[in-house]
Amino acid sequence: MPRDLITRITDIVRQEQQQQLTNQTNNSVDSSTGLNYQFMYKQLESAIEEIMIEYPNDPIVNKLKDKVINNLRPILQIIVNDPNNNFNQ
Repeated sequence: MPRDLITRITDIVRQEQQQQLTNQTNNSVDSSTGLNYQFMYKQLESAIEEIMIEYPNDPIVNKLKDKVINNLRPILQIIVNDPNNNFNQ
C-alpha cells in the first residue's frame, strides 16, 4: 500500500476525531451512569492510533494493521482503482 495513502488516511482520521470531539454535546451522556460513551470510545480510538504510529513494527501492531486493512479492503480497493482519481489530491 502506498505510504502517501496511509498518511492521507491518518490525516483524515485525525481531522475527523478532532471535529467529533469538538462537536460533542451532553446528549451522548448515559443518563443512568453519567458516562459519555462516545467520548470514551474516541479516547480509546485515539490511543490505539498513537500506538500504531509510535510502534509501527511491533508484532501486535502489525496484526492490528492487518485486521484493519482486511476490514477496510473493499473501501481501499475503491480508492486505489478509482478511474477519476478523486482520491489523488
